[in-house]
Amino acid sequence: MKRALQIHWIKFIFLIFLNFSGIQITIAQLVVKPLGSNSIEREASIININVSRDFPDTLELPFLEDFSARWIKPNPAKWLDNFVFINSDYPIKPPSWGVATFDGLDRNGFPYNPTDLHGCADTLTSLPINLDYPPSDSIYLSFYYQPKGLGNYPEYIDTFQVEFKNPDLPDSVWNYAWSVNGEDFPQINTDFRRAMIPIKDTAFLKKGFQFRFRNYAQLNGSWDHWHLDYVRLDRLRNRNDTAFQDVAYMYRGGSLLKEYTSVPISHFLPNADDNMGLEYNLSLTNNATGSTNKLYKYYFINDLDEIRDSINAAPKGPILYRQEYNFPSVIKYTYEDQGNNCSVFQLKHFLLDNADNIVTNDTTYYEQVLCNYYSLDDGTAEERIGLENQGGGFVAQRFETLKSDSLKAVQFYFNKLDSISQGPFFLMIWSAGNNVPGQNIYSQGILYPEYYGENKFFTYVLDSPVFLNAGTYYFGWAQTGSFNLNLGFDRNLNNNDRIFYNQSGSWNNYTAQTGTLMIRPMFGTAETLYTGIEKTALPISNETLIFPNPADQYLTINNQDSDYTTVSCFDLTGKLVFQQELALGTNLLNTLQLNNGMYLLKLNSAKSLKQEFKRLLIQH
Repeated sequence: MKRALQIHWIKFIFLIFLNFSGIQITIAQLVVKPLGSNSIEREASIININVSRDFPDTLELPFLEDFSARWIKPNPAKWLDNFVFINSDYPIKPPSWGVATFDGLDRNGFPYNPTDLHGCADTLTSLPINLDYPPSDSIYLSFYYQPKGLGNYPEYIDTFQVEFKNPDLPDSVWNYAWSVNGEDFPQINTDFRRAMIPIKDTAFLKKGFQFRFRNYAQLNGSWDHWHLDYVRLDRLRNRNDTAFQDVAYMYRGGSLLKEYTSVPISHFLPNADDNMGLEYNLSLTNNATGSTNKLYKYYFINDLDEIRDSINAAPKGPILYRQEYNFPSVIKYTYEDQGNNCSVFQLKHFLLDNADNIVTNDTTYYEQVLCNYYSLDDGTAEERIGLENQGGGFVAQRFETLKSDSLKAVQFYFNKLDSISQGPFFLMIWSAGNNVPGQNIYSQGILYPEYYGENKFFTYVLDSPVFLNAGTYYFGWAQTGSFNLNLGFDRNLNNNDRIFYNQSGSWNNYTAQTGTLMIRPMFGTAETLYTGIEKTALPISNETLIFPNPADQYLTINNQDSDYTTVSCFDLTGKLVFQQELALGTNLLNTLQLNNGMYLLKLNSAKSLKQEFKRLLIQH
């Protein structure tokens, strides 16, 4: 049966009333959980790190690290291992953009243990450092740390600690130096906290000294987050030496568009001025006491590294000590179609004449993509979201399309656990209702979650293109089982006003956690699909055929599976209309007594939990 059904009779609300056992569902819930994986080998655009370790055997003071380089692994010129995740997505108001995140995932972004075992997780170890100085030189190790951020809150059992290494002792011997525990209650967002650790023991004041950070966490996922920033080890310091001559960006850049992070280039250009953001917000902070002003400039660069636009240096400030200074900037920029229905631009923000101690955090970037899809997310998932109940339901996110065009595909990013969820779902598209999803205008399935790589979207190509006039639509899915599809959830951008779920025929706005569903509708010809790989419905072996459909007086069920022994028919309210035995081969059903409309046929097996669903339209 063709899955691209005619618009005037598609109605799929019945799915939320049914699960695989035929029982009415309980209240549906959208549940946010930590990521099951977060592979750090996912960004082709990230600068490659030379891991040959062509560095000095022993580093000299000062040791400075704020993790603002464009890498996702620790800098091997400073760190011995690479278990932690370097990112700018998880922290809230960091001292500078980029942190090292400690969680329950290993160096490849997968759980240390498939069970909920608790233990030592990530480690970040410095290279050997020359500390051959007298105690009177007053050496301190300082750093900033934050529990949770936009991730998972560590409980009291979860520890973040520092250990020191005496170079004269075996490699396995480390000494406790400092630690902090999470909180069982209340678990509220906290600012970055500063730690100052004096190093006075002559056992450590030697050439070859090392220090390391470790966390103790739940080991089966991205749990119990600690975020580390601004690591500084130096001499001639004191406990009050907390200021540092450095002005830094706090976050990477963001989208230049008014509503979206990406829009199809053919939809954007006809009304480019209306679709561009009016201003651009950036955040700076001053890590030195007092206040200062800095000269800000930007370049807008196309894919040929040509500067298409720029702004003259302008003073920004006053930027105060450890406070966020947010400034709007009117951005003038000109887009062009770079060919193949796809254009990629880079906006580079930087500070001029910023003679401070760390220069890498004086520049931040944003890559603006205009290809063939709409996106509301920033491309990275901080958590995962899904329905968890006894019967499934609907989930949808609202998009406003700017131009009439043919929808060719819808992309989903599903986060991988030990294995990708195999729960079946239906791809769904709704028209606009009264500030909620309205009539279902397209459904396709049965589909299954597919994993195409970390933060890489999988493309589900529609069986037939759907022409959509410019306007408001809702894209999402329907499921009938009590499983979590683990859709990626972007916590950095808040689009809660666009997210809805349906539990028994009534749509509810999702507000429990701020964020964005990682779903992207794609437009244009099949040849211009930009990312992902094609995916159509999986074939069902020994598929049972029903015809004619639409049916009038009779329906034939050609049952090719001996397991199926009964067929049940439900209306849109979930009411059982009739049920009868099903024989192997041809079965004839009288449908004259059914009213016009949509029904769901459920084929059941008496031997197992195996079942199959069919859509049936009655037209007398």
